[in-house]
Amino acid sequence: MSFLLIKIIDDDPIMANNVSAIIEENFSKIFYDYSIEKITKDYEHSCYQNGDIYFLDIDLKESNGIKIAEKIRKYNYNAIIIFVSAMNDMIFDSLIVQPFHFIRKDNFKNDMDITLNLIKKYVINNYKIITLNLKGRKTAIKLSEIVYLESFLHEIIIHTLSDSYKYIGTFNSMFELINSSNIIRIHKSYAINMFWMKEIHKEEIIMNNGIILNIGKKYKENVLLSYKEYLLR
Repeated sequence: MSFLLIKIIDDDPIMANNVSAIIEENFSKIFYDYSIEKITKDYEHSCYQNGDIYFLDIDLKESNGIKIAEKIRKYNYNAIIIFVSAMNDMIFDSLIVQPFHFIRKDNFKNDMDITLNLIKKYVINNYKIITLNLKGRKTAIKLSEIVYLESFLHEIIIHTLSDSYKYIGTFNSMFELINSSNIIRIHKSYAINMFWMKEIHKEEIIMNNGIILNIGKKYKENVLLSYKEYLLR
């Protein structure tokens, strides 16, 4: 499976090809492992799951792009959704699904250039690969798949979307390996990836997978500050 799966959803094959060509031109110089899937029909069967980045037309002949984006969000909360549309008056309506950006077809080249530069920065920070030595074997974990870290005795348990891994070491050594401002300490026993943070309350944090973690008293101020900075980024 490729590192990044980019889905282009547009009922105009020419526009889908144009978007694909510009992505190839820009991404091939930076990301060595990605794939592009162009979807020009049968949206209900192939567009919702597995994608990392979606370029999505709003005005589709068979479907409503915003409705499709809502379903993408349901299956893939952290997907990057970029609307590509000739309907400039739909920019505000599209905000309901928290799109990453909006590309206007009448200003396609300029908007596309801006969007791709933003994506590059975002992907490099959130989708980088962490290589760990686990039980004598090199194991690669995508940063975006780490939900939270748990300290237990002399081990760090790395909880990801699909599995858990045990790393011999301390939080400090783990933070040096990860080297990301997205991972923050919230408790003497827990650190979280803000990428997967759903809600923050006075004494606890709720992650998108339903896990509830306590915030330690000494970490509260830094947690709030870090989260504000994350939202601004």
